[in-house]
Amino acid sequence: MARSTVKAHMIVMDVGVATAMATGTDKQSFFQKSIACASLIIQRIIFSAPNDHVGVVLFGTDETDNQLNVELGGYEHITEAFELKQANWATLRILLDQVAQTKVETCWFEALIVAINFLGYGAQGKKFSENNIILISPFLKRCDVPQDQLESVLDGLQGVNGVLHFITNFIVHPAASNGSIFTTSGTFDEHASKTEARSQNERVLKKLLKDADGSLSNINWAERKLTFFDPKVVRPIPWNSVLSIGTKVNLSISAYVMISEQKGLGSFKVDNADDSSSTTSKVEMKTQYLLNDKPIEISMQDIIMGYMYGSTVVPYDNTIDIEYKSGDSRLACLGFTASSNVLEEHLSSKGSYVVVAKKGCTASNHKLAALVKAMDELSVVMIATKVYRKDNKPRLNVLLPKYRNEIPSLVMMELIFKDELCCLKFPPLLKSKPVPTDEQYDAIDKLIDSMNLMEAIDDSNGESREAFALHNTYNPTVQHVYQAVAHRALHPKQPLPPVDTTLHGLFEVPKKIATRSKPALDDVKRLFELKEIKQNTRTEWLQRMAKIKLADDVASTVSSIDSGILMDDDDADRRMVVSVGTVTPAEDFALLLRRGEKFATVATQLQNVLFELLFMSMRPPGDKVVVALMVYRSEAQTLGPYRYNEWMTEFKEMLLTRRKEEFWEKVIVGKRLGLIDSQESEMSTTSLEQAENFYKTATQTKPTVECSGGENVDLDSLFDELND
Repeated sequence: MARSTVKAHMIVMDVGVATAMATGTDKQSFFQKSIACASLIIQRIIFSAPNDHVGVVLFGTDETDNQLNVELGGYEHITEAFELKQANWATLRILLDQVAQTKVETCWFEALIVAINFLGYGAQGKKFSENNIILISPFLKRCDVPQDQLESVLDGLQGVNGVLHFITNFIVHPAASNGSIFTTSGTFDEHASKTEARSQNERVLKKLLKDADGSLSNINWAERKLTFFDPKVVRPIPWNSVLSIGTKVNLSISAYVMISEQKGLGSFKVDNADDSSSTTSKVEMKTQYLLNDKPIEISMQDIIMGYMYGSTVVPYDNTIDIEYKSGDSRLACLGFTASSNVLEEHLSSKGSYVVVAKKGCTASNHKLAALVKAMDELSVVMIATKVYRKDNKPRLNVLLPKYRNEIPSLVMMELIFKDELCCLKFPPLLKSKPVPTDEQYDAIDKLIDSMNLMEAIDDSNGESREAFALHNTYNPTVQHVYQAVAHRALHPKQPLPPVDTTLHGLFEVPKKIATRSKPALDDVKRLFELKEIKQNTRTEWLQRMAKIKLADDVASTVSSIDSGILMDDDDADRRMVVSVGTVTPAEDFALLLRRGEKFATVATQLQNVLFELLFMSMRPPGDKVVVALMVYRSEAQTLGPYRYNEWMTEFKEMLLTRRKEEFWEKVIVGKRLGLIDSQESEMSTTSLEQAENFYKTATQTKPTVECSGGENVDLDSLFDELND
């Protein structure tokens, strides 16, 4: 059976008067920081290890509630607040809202004994891989501990497989202690001014830490470390398969994930977080069909399956589905090729695996070692087909020979399809390459030296350490999501908090770097003169393509567009357009017409894109909507004015119905993009008068009757009043 990875955490917290007298904290009292640390510990367990169990023991309370006091007596003012169980938000809310500071002093050593006993009872019948006891206290009450009692406590710790962690003040951490909380330990500050009781307690704590595993943390340092949530611990599980080369060579291999995309929070049980509700209401998903923002009823016979390709719906008919089965799970070699043939842009961004021989397979280990050695000497890579699970889609992968810690292995990465390959061509920045002067070279060298991150942070001891260390730097986006979820779970009705000040340090330049690099940066600004070159390539491309000037005057907007669209062959080859898209609708429309696509098909695509940009997009319509309308109208004058006039009539009604009067007045009326009359196109049957009346709306032509008071009254309003 696999060993259990579930842990138990017993938090022992001082809530007595000693926390009010404690010194050595920043701004907040020791009690407030104790509550914050305990809260963050529980939050980390909920996010990172939801199966772990948590219990809480409070000492210094007004009341007494613990098992040892009932059985033996003498353990006064110690409360077993929360029994050992899985961490949840309800426990955390009670801890934050109901635990208050008292004026009682209690011996911390007695609270430790109660916690060990409480942990032993709670762990009965359960298998925990580790039992942590986290004691948070300033240790200001003197506790004289006899040697025999100290040994008895150590035996009790060993009996419950417990690990001690103390969080207090007057603790110094070395600059190299960049690990997570409870994995590194500080030391007592021997130069700090302390009471005799505190000094006596420190001697007892040193004996406990010497004879038992544990750590010692400063409360300020611990709070900063606990602010960052560790990702959920996942045990590496290999993908076991067989690597086949030809028909006779088979290797038993195990593939482990080496690099993968960092994901955010995992799945949560969807529930109602409002405490005011008497019954917990479950959140359910509901599908609703809308047509022009109005709910409609649809029969299942009218529904066609489809996929979303970007913002375009692609229908899919199940009747033409061809059942394909790839077979059993495997990794089959297709062949070898020179490593120079596989470029970085050919690799997918889905991560990488390290492939080694399966554990216990000596023959496969020897074969793999010989294979890696041969591939490395010949500078070749393997192209293989990977089927992760039976009848899954096969994936094309490349395997590169590598030696990791002198162990032969293969690094496996997925290859992309040809249509996914994106080769970006950038024009040269300058036609003639300038040669920097010696002074410019020196300025850049000084700037690089001043921005060295290896000694970018100074701690309280005056020691320097590395900034943004690879294994000790958290993702600020993921951390903010964790904090936002925790805040919403604890305070459902409050707005989300801003980004925590601690997280700002993850995406800001360290102060030492900013100060040190400022002189070098000033020299670079002085020696390298920058000249801004304003060039609107999109506007120039449109002007070359369709002879359009994006001016506001009416004369330029109503100018006709030549049906022969001007476009360089280089532009046509570079733009792989399948249909009209929402990014550059005007360019796509014109390019598809040049390629010989039917005007009716391309016009329908453009109409759908304009509808999406105006009524479905969260962003306000920009110039590309205006340009697309201008291109559409100009081409319709020679290719089909009837289709444009019919659509524009519906488009007008839709704009006015959906409160787009401003767009109607400024764009359609202001730029004269309405109906195409017979003078603009011989194929149009719309008269000049009809085209002119099209720009008038119903509110402008609605008849009114004048009352005796001289006010204008709408006839429709009078009818409504009579009907009422």
